[in-house]
Amino acid sequence: MSLLLAISALFFASACLAQRSPPGFAPFKHVRVAADDGAPDGVLRIAQTADGYLWFAGDSLYRFDGATFEQIDWPEGAGRRHASPSALMTDSKGELWVGLRDTGGVAVYRHGALQDMHMPDPPRGLAAFAQTPDGAIWASSLGLDKRLQRLGAAGWERVDETQGLPPGYIMDLVVARDGGLWVALSAEDGGSGTLALLAPGADRFQTMDARLSGRPKIALDRKGTLWTSDAAGTRMLFGPDGAPSKGGIVFPALPGTSRAAFTFDHRGGLWGTTGAVGVFHIADPLSPRGTSVESVHQFREINGLTSDISYLPFVDREGNVWIATESGIDQFRRASAIQEAAIPADPAFGLKMAKARDGSVYVATRRTLFHAQPGADPKPIRALDSDEVSMCSARDGGVWLVERSQTLLLHGQQATITPGHPGGEAQIACAEDGNGRLWLGLADGQLVWRDRGGWHHATGELAALNLWDLATTPAGQLALIVPPDVAMLEGDHLKTIRLAPTGIGTPWALLPGNLPGSRDLFVSGSSGLARMRGDQVRQLDDRRFPWITWVRTLQQTPDGETWLFNRTGAYKVATVDFDRAFDDPHAPLPYTKLDALDGLASTVQKGGFAGTQSALAGDGRLWFLNRQGAAYIDPANLPSNKIAPPVTIRALSSGGRSWRDPTQLTLAAGTRSLDITYAGLSFTVPQRVHFKYRLEGVDEHWVDAGTRRTVSYSNLGPGRYRFQVMASNNDGVWSQQSASLDVEIRPTFVQGWPFRLLCAVALAGLLWLVYSLRLRAVARSVRSRMAERVEERERIARELHDTLLQAIQALTLRFQLAADDLPPGYPGRASLVSAIDTADRVIAEGRDRVRALRTQQEGDVEQVICDLIAQTGFEPAIEVAVAVHGSPRRLDPLALEEVTAIAGEALHNMRQHAAATRVTVEIRFDSSFGLRLADDGVGIAPAVAAGGGKEGHFGLVGMAERARKLRARLCVAPLAEGGTDVVLSVPGAIAYKRDERRPFGRFGS
Repeated sequence: MSLLLAISALFFASACLAQRSPPGFAPFKHVRVAADDGAPDGVLRIAQTADGYLWFAGDSLYRFDGATFEQIDWPEGAGRRHASPSALMTDSKGELWVGLRDTGGVAVYRHGALQDMHMPDPPRGLAAFAQTPDGAIWASSLGLDKRLQRLGAAGWERVDETQGLPPGYIMDLVVARDGGLWVALSAEDGGSGTLALLAPGADRFQTMDARLSGRPKIALDRKGTLWTSDAAGTRMLFGPDGAPSKGGIVFPALPGTSRAAFTFDHRGGLWGTTGAVGVFHIADPLSPRGTSVESVHQFREINGLTSDISYLPFVDREGNVWIATESGIDQFRRASAIQEAAIPADPAFGLKMAKARDGSVYVATRRTLFHAQPGADPKPIRALDSDEVSMCSARDGGVWLVERSQTLLLHGQQATITPGHPGGEAQIACAEDGNGRLWLGLADGQLVWRDRGGWHHATGELAALNLWDLATTPAGQLALIVPPDVAMLEGDHLKTIRLAPTGIGTPWALLPGNLPGSRDLFVSGSSGLARMRGDQVRQLDDRRFPWITWVRTLQQTPDGETWLFNRTGAYKVATVDFDRAFDDPHAPLPYTKLDALDGLASTVQKGGFAGTQSALAGDGRLWFLNRQGAAYIDPANLPSNKIAPPVTIRALSSGGRSWRDPTQLTLAAGTRSLDITYAGLSFTVPQRVHFKYRLEGVDEHWVDAGTRRTVSYSNLGPGRYRFQVMASNNDGVWSQQSASLDVEIRPTFVQGWPFRLLCAVALAGLLWLVYSLRLRAVARSVRSRMAERVEERERIARELHDTLLQAIQALTLRFQLAADDLPPGYPGRASLVSAIDTADRVIAEGRDRVRALRTQQEGDVEQVICDLIAQTGFEPAIEVAVAVHGSPRRLDPLALEEVTAIAGEALHNMRQHAAATRVTVEIRFDSSFGLRLADDGVGIAPAVAAGGGKEGHFGLVGMAERARKLRARLCVAPLAEGGTDVVLSVPGAIAYKRDERRPFGRFGS
């Protein structure tokens, strides 16, 4: 995809300011782009498709979105890349048909690419297309071979001979409103041309009674009337009903016209090209005022056209007129500000202006006085003696015009002449106060005034003023700018008003309010605007509104609008908002700006030009002076664009690839960034097309893109995204629907669910390994403490055996010897012998204890539990049941000892306190060892179970301590249905004997 990023010149550059628009073109804003600015070469055809794009056929095919020309080539391998386009048409479906030279045939632009329509026998080049209501496509040749072909349900067929088309070159094809096909032909020998019609339902053409000459072109106006333009001029031929026109309207051809093509704009105006002498415009071709040469307005290269060699006019859906020339592309659109061509500029001395009470406006420039009556064009009415004049409104309804040699009071073209002013310096401005005195400020700061007695020099404090500007307030007082202050003349008293605190900078212009009953005097400064209303001064500064500086003139209309003109443009605000902004320091001030994009050729006069700079005429036009002369704005007829711009997504680029006109894309795995280019297809003022967009899944809200037409995203992950974009035109009308693009980014292997599943499995395995290592460490610690206990028991057993038991036995022997020495019957001998027997029993019991300390408990845990139950001695009426779950395993002797102790304590409590009728014992062997003992007795008190025992009793406490030694979980709780439940769970790594553990539980081996 080739992009030609040069169109910014088209809409940011207007026709050269030094080239004034000729009459008939003044109401239009002219913009242009030449070939060396980036316009396509050799543009001969223009079309607009339903999606809003403009298409240009030149050496190649281009589409235009208002900012960029994009070259559209054939897809790779199509074999027709050499064929340049020569004809364009948009069909009823909104698709673009392209006719090609060099026997390239016909193509249609669909789904982002050109597609061949397989014309079997194409001519050397195609000239024009037409589509009749039956859907048939008609294509004419550039030459005399295969002149007319038709594409219908049966495919392409040649019809110029079979349907009796008259001889000659086909110059144009036009479909009538009733579905008939008009064909304009030029003679092979250059003689008279022919007009033929294929009526609806007919199978042969009929030659019409119409005289054509040269290279005739035909077109329908808005009413359906057929017009032609040829060497004889431009004229009506046949009405919408097919009857010959009886209007007799004939506009003469411009001298030098070689081939004329024309079209009608949305207002009915006629636009034509000439081939050699620029373009022409007929504002109202149906006007009854006649068809004189003055009705045909010409615009040429000298006026700013890219070339006098003009080929084709085209009107887009918004009413903009496009002209294709040899050297570029020109656009004409309705201007908001119209530079009056009849009033020339005067850069040296400036223009002067004044308004009469009847609503007419007077403008003086270059020793000529112009008079513009309401609703009429300005006309020169008087030659002036000097270039330096001053003008101001007279209280009697006329206008004062002050020259050095004379003073004139004007009423229309009538003038009352009195002597000129006595000062030798150039004038600044004049004003007539409420007492009828005419005041005149001079360039050296002096002030002179005139009454019935003639001219007088100011005296006293008035003579000492360093005057900059003067004006009359709505109340009739004389106001003067004496930097940095404003002075008011009340009678003969001069009152000074300090403006420094207002913060408007240096005051330089006085702007009286012009609404009926207004009491306002506005003072413009370098950094703001002040409003003087009586003794109250309020200000707006550039900190609040940066645009409200250096205001040169101001007008307020009865419709509630205030217009301000400064160096950057004309600003329209609502008068009520304007007043509120002065009164409320926090109030906003919405505005509409007009500048060069709206036809404002220049803003205000710069330099020391003072006096009235604008006037509201009686017809509602707002006249103002600028460096190019005089211009006006008609607030009641400002052009508006109510057509919502179609919005489209031009392209998506990612990873070095681009997709044109995408609607749904699947991008490669690993895609992280993408660039999206979009367009709002409004061509009136494309610089003011604004956008907002969002990418669902990334942007939480709509993003204001301003005028940017490209957005980039990065760090995107896999998933589905939807990009949406909307646009508004130059008048703020938003598109009704957004353009959308669905994008799917495929995941890489590491971003996909299989990898995530593997990660989850690996994480689970890692957690299990950590848990296993932790359990192994705990088991090792428990076994280490158990081994320490065994060693301690063996030590105690040795100590008992080697010390205490040996000593007692030795002592017993000595007592036995002593008893043997006593004679039988000796008193006390029997008691001694009895004590020795008791000592022997103690020694035997001691040996049993020592043996128990040295011997670890062994055996089947089920059997041990059964022995405990038997030893507990439950009443015969109590049913005791033992159940075993899982494959029995041998417990570690020390673990078995602790388990036995816990079970014994539980059984003892059930026998002593439960008053149960049934006791259930469950033994469970799995990855851990479990023991559950339950009864159906009175149950343990919840408070005792929660507290871990009853104060002063240590049974439950001892059970919990033994469980902690085993890193086991012990739960003692009451059952809902009555009774107590004791559950013990011991980790298998601790509970089971090492040679009894399963492979996954062989910790510490």
